[in-house]
Order: sequence, then C-alpha cells, then structure tokens
Amino acid sequence: MKSVRTKLIASILICSLFTSVLIGVIAISNSVRTAGKDAMTMMQLTGQKKTEEINSTIQKIEQSVDTLSEVAMSNFDYDSFRQSKDYADTYTETVQQAVLDFANHTNGAVTAYLRYNPDYSNPTSGVFAQRQSVDSELQCLTPTDFSMYDESDVEHVGWYYLPVQAKKAIWMSPYMNENINIYMISYVVPLFAEDGTSIGIVGMDIDFSQITDLVDETKVYQSGYAFLTDASAAVMYHKNADEGTKLSDLDSSLSKSADFIGDDGNQGKTMDYSYKNVNKKFAFYNLDNGMKLVLTAPVSEIYSEAYGLAKMIILAMIVAFILSAVIGIVMGTGLTKPIRQLTSVIEQTAALDFRPTEAGAKLRKQKDEIGDMATKIHDMRKKLRAMMENLQQTQQVLETNTGNLNQLMKQNSAYAEDNSAATQELAAGMEETSANAAHIVENVGIMRESSDNIQRLAEDGEKNSGQIQERAGEMERISTESRHKTDQMYAVMKQKTDAAVEQAKSVQKINALTDNIKQISSQTNLLALNANIEAARAGEAGRGFAVVASEIGDLATQTLDTVSTIDEIVGEVNSSVSNMTECLTTIMEFLEQTVLGDYEHFAQVGEQYHADADTFQQIMQQTKEAVDALEQHIGEISSTVSEINSMVEQSTDGISGIAEKSGSTQNLVTEGYDKLQECTQSVNVIRDFVAQFHLD
Repeated sequence: MKSVRTKLIASILICSLFTSVLIGVIAISNSVRTAGKDAMTMMQLTGQKKTEEINSTIQKIEQSVDTLSEVAMSNFDYDSFRQSKDYADTYTETVQQAVLDFANHTNGAVTAYLRYNPDYSNPTSGVFAQRQSVDSELQCLTPTDFSMYDESDVEHVGWYYLPVQAKKAIWMSPYMNENINIYMISYVVPLFAEDGTSIGIVGMDIDFSQITDLVDETKVYQSGYAFLTDASAAVMYHKNADEGTKLSDLDSSLSKSADFIGDDGNQGKTMDYSYKNVNKKFAFYNLDNGMKLVLTAPVSEIYSEAYGLAKMIILAMIVAFILSAVIGIVMGTGLTKPIRQLTSVIEQTAALDFRPTEAGAKLRKQKDEIGDMATKIHDMRKKLRAMMENLQQTQQVLETNTGNLNQLMKQNSAYAEDNSAATQELAAGMEETSANAAHIVENVGIMRESSDNIQRLAEDGEKNSGQIQERAGEMERISTESRHKTDQMYAVMKQKTDAAVEQAKSVQKINALTDNIKQISSQTNLLALNANIEAARAGEAGRGFAVVASEIGDLATQTLDTVSTIDEIVGEVNSSVSNMTECLTTIMEFLEQTVLGDYEHFAQVGEQYHADADTFQQIMQQTKEAVDALEQHIGEISSTVSEINSMVEQSTDGISGIAEKSGSTQNLVTEGYDKLQECTQSVNVIRDFVAQFHLD
C-alpha cells in the first residue's frame, strides 16, 4: 500500500507537471501567436514604411509632371492649335525652358517631353530633352517622328497613344533605353481640350533605380528582401528573377500568387510558399504607380523570436517543474509527517499499548486539525488507560476472592467428607445396636435364664452408649464449628462478591467511551467529506488537499475499526464478568439456602442424638442396676428392650437421613467447587485480557 506521503508527493508532482505543461503550452502558443503577430506586424510596418517611401518618390514625380502639364497648358490657345500646325512649334518655344526646369528639379528624371497630337501639329513638333547619363545635363533633341510609326506600334509610340487612349495619367512599364543604357520607367499625363479633343502629352522618363534602390534597401529580418511585380504577379524587379517572369513559374507553391496579389483585399496579408526548399511567407502592398511591393522572408526568421521565446519558456517550465518537485517533496514530507506520527499512535492504540509517546505530545501542540485529532485520541487513550487500570484492580480483587473462596470450599468439602464418614459410622453402629436389640427381644427367654449374659450385655450396652455419646458430642461440635465457619465464609464472600460485582460494573463505562469514539470518527469522516467537497470546488489546485482529506478519512475509518475491535473485546469482558457474577450468585445462594440450612439441621440432629445417647446410657445404667432384680423385672426389661428397639429404629432412620443430607451436602460442595473453577477461569480470561494492555 502506498503511503500518504508518496501519494501527496505524486499528486503535487503530477499537478506541477500538468500545470507546467499546460502553462507552457498556453505560454508557447500565446507567445508563438503573439510573436507571429508581432513578426507580421513588423513585416507590415516595414512594408508600409517602404511603401510610403516609394510612394513619396512616385508622388513627387507625379506632382512634378502634373504641375508641368498645368504650366504647359496655362497659355495654350486651342483654337490656334486646331487652325495651324505651326502653332505647336511656336508655342513650344515658350514652354521649352519650363520643361527643362521641371526635369532638372525632378529626382531621377532622365527624359522630359511635351508632344502634340500629330493630327494638329507637325510630326516632330514638341520638346524632347534627354540626359546621356544619369549625371549629365539635359539636352534638347529632335522628338520622335510620329509619321514613321503606326499608332499600334506600342514599342515605339505606345508611350504616347496608351495614355491618350486611357484618357488619364499612367505609369508605363519599365524598359531599358538602349541609347543611354538606363533602365527607366515613364509617367505620362495626357492633355485634352475642354471638348475632349486630345492636345498631346507631357511626360518624364525616370531612372528606375530611384525606386529599385528603395526596394533593395528593404531588409526583412536576416535574409528577407523586397521585389516588385505588376497586378498579374509578373516580376517587375527581382534580384534573382528576370523581368516578366511569373511568380507561379518560380515554384508550384506560388500557383495561386496571381489571384492572391490581384486581390487588393489581401494587401498586408501573408501567403505561404516554398522557394528552393525554404518555407517562406510574402506580403504585398500597392504602389501608386500600379506596381506591387512584395516583401518576403523565411518562416524560420519570421518566427525565430517566437521559437527562441518558446525555448526559453520550455527551459523555464523544466526549471519550474524541478523547483515544484523539490518543493512538493519538502511539502509532502512536512505535511505527511504528522499524519505518519498520528498513524503510529493509532497503531500503538490498536496494539493495546497505552503508554505515552513523545510524538503524541508534539502533535497535540499543533494548532490545526491534526492537533485536534491528536488531542481527541490522547483523551480517548487516557480514558481507556484509566478504565483498564480499574479493570486490572477489579481482576486482582476477583482473583484474590476466588482464591480465598477456593480455600474455603476445599475446607468445606473436607468437613463434608468427615461428616459423611461420621454419619456412616454412626449408621453402622445404630444398625448393630438394632441387631442387638432384636437379638435381646428374640432371646428374652435366654436373658431370664442367664443373668450373667444379661449383665454382660448390659455392660456392653453401657460401653456402646458411652461411644454413642462421644460420637454424638463430636458430631454436635463439628456441626457447630462447620456452621460457624460457614457463616463467616458466607459473610466474607458476600461482602467481597458484592464489592467485586460493583467494581465489575465499571466495564460498562467502556461502552459509553467507545460510543464517544465512534461519534468522533463519524465527525472526522464528515470533516473529510467536507474537505473533499471544498477540494472539488477548488479544482486542480485542490487535488493535493483532496488526497490529504481522503487519508484523514481513512484514518478515521481505521479508528472506527479499532473501536469496533475494542467493543468486541469489551463484549467478551462483559460476558466473562456476567458469568463470574452468575457463578458468585449461585454459590452465595447455595451457601445461604442449602449449606447453612444443612448445617443448622446437622446441629439439631447432633443435639437430638446427644440427648438420645444420654437417655440410652441412663437405660443401660438402669439395666445394670436392675440385673440383680432381673427376674422381678423381666417384664419391664422386655418392655424396655422393645422401647429401645423402637428408638434404635428411629435413630437409624435419623442417622440415615443425616447420611443422605451429608451426601447431598458433599454433592453441592462439589458442584460449588466446579462453579468456583468456572469463576477462576473467567478471572484468568480477564487477567489475560488485561495483560494485553500496556499501561506503564
């Protein structure tokens, strides 16, 4: 059977492990989720910040071109433009410097141009200023000749017709200017008259590095980066992929990237994919030029902080579990030590050892339920010890009384045997006397003939009467002494028996004390039940306490079992005391009703027998005195002999009755002796029972 300490420590360890794992899982889950959110937030902030920077650059370019378009059209005469193709060339001279100024003040502007609708102007009319390198000055060059290209030739004149057809300012796709070897992107604003007629366009070609440098500066975690795509997820700028490459062509996990990027509602959200066997996430942000700024980073780097935090939480969880285990062992040992000591006291009580213990004294000083229980058990042991001391004293008194009674019964038995032997001898003498009397009657004739024989017979009768008188006196003396001793023995036995029976009644107090113990055990069980209910309400935090409460309930049950055992033993003691009381009562009734009466009768018979012996002696004396006058008084002798014969017969009957009474007395004495032996056995049982208790 596992100890309470083991169960309590195991419960604490299990609760600690469960709590640590639960808290660890929750902490790891929350930390990973929070760190993931933080990582996504940081990624979003990076994207938003970089988007703002790029859009700021784009907006500056757009603002510059838009302002240039307004300046260019501020003094434009539409009617003159429609009436003469030369008007465009004339007007160009007035705005050419403005175009150059705006281009010089626009970062990254490589080319600036103002072109007119070829339907109302010459094919090469307008302004076209270009740098030969990024650092060189703008130079005015001959504009592209529209007459050389068809409107559908997007490659050469798409920069003009696409914005006009769109009827709004647009950003053209980046392209490589082979003439100056610069990768550029164009922003073009179409110009319209109030009636909607196309006048021309104003635009600038911007060094694409103005945007790509900002993209390259974007750092997402350790190895993450940014790139540009269009709305269809085609690469506009990527350090590892060519322009125009579809993201779906890079890896099968990007098959849905076009749908994802094409939905503006997904802006700022992430999509998982794999590239070169590395799990990654990307998020996109819309740029003002219609491109998508895409940020990508490995998942391991995004969640690196979360993984590190998870490792720290796991380490902290292990440390917390170890500390909880140490604390649990210390607490379990400390909490169960009083219970083990209390169990030791209860086991000592169950072993009928009521000697005081140091552990019990320490437990009673505790100001908790253990201290209360130890106090109650101490009170119980104290009362049981007092009862057993009383029972031990009662057993000693009973043992002494039964020993004395045994000696008296032995003496009484010896006296009864002597009386029986004496009555038997007396009966034999009376039978002999009766036979002699009959012989005298039968031979009365011979007595008349021989006075000598009569004289001899008279002398023999006188001698016999003397013996009878002695025996009668002895019988009377023995009966008187026996009656006196029996009276004394009866008085002593009655006094001691009454005292022993009264003292034996103290055993009944044990029943009341065991009832009190049962009530205490019931209250303890109720307390354990309440503790279990409170522990159940406390949930997981109350399981250790619940185990302790269950063990206290088990201790109460053991106490109840011990009390039941004591009840059984006390029942045996009560039975033994009851048998002893019955035996003593039987003996006292026998002494009072039978033995005293018989000895009274013995005394009366002895007195009568003594009187008869005196009478017989007187008759023998008279017979001797009348021997000389035998002849004269032969008739009287015959009559006297008849009377003697009748008296002898009566004496014989009386003596036979005395013999029977003596035999009955002997039987009753034997029966009383047997009852005394039963009482002695009961006293031995009590002595053995008391010997089981250790009081000192």
